[in-house]
Amino acid sequence: MAKLYYTNKKFKHDLSEITRQIALSDFKPDVIIGPGRGAYVMGVMLSHYYGVPFHGFEWQTRDHEMIKESTRLETILSKYSSEDILMVDDINDSGQTLTDIKGVVDKFDREENKNLFALHEGIKYATLYDKESSSFGDVSFTGNVVTPEEEKWVVFPYEEWWAY
Repeated sequence: MAKLYYTNKKFKHDLSEITRQIALSDFKPDVIIGPGRGAYVMGVMLSHYYGVPFHGFEWQTRDHEMIKESTRLETILSKYSSEDILMVDDINDSGQTLTDIKGVVDKFDREENKNLFALHEGIKYATLYDKESSSFGDVSFTGNVVTPEEEKWVVFPYEEWWAY
């Protein structure tokens, strides 16, 4: 698969686009959360922009060993259960990561939170790239929508920074 080298300049542009979309939606996050590794840079930058905390949790399905830190995610959800949460990740690729995370969110919401998130739509999802071919269809804010014909392997600046 062809690679698309994503630049820092494009990254900042896309974060600006995401904040524009959030402003137009009247959604104001009280906290930003996201899985490591892809969400951390984006999450910290948006945290500074909105003046709200960012909390990360380990969740990777692709590189090295598969890790899904659902206990940490549930702890974060418990702390912010009545807040508006922005869940971020760098890319909605196959949809596996965000689908699995949403499964933890939905289970927590049903069992611990009495469906508060479902009632007031307290969790929104944002990604830098949202592939139309993904099985996860709940991304509210994105910098780029990618059609199946346009799909390339996106290499983010924090991945192969030595190659730029």
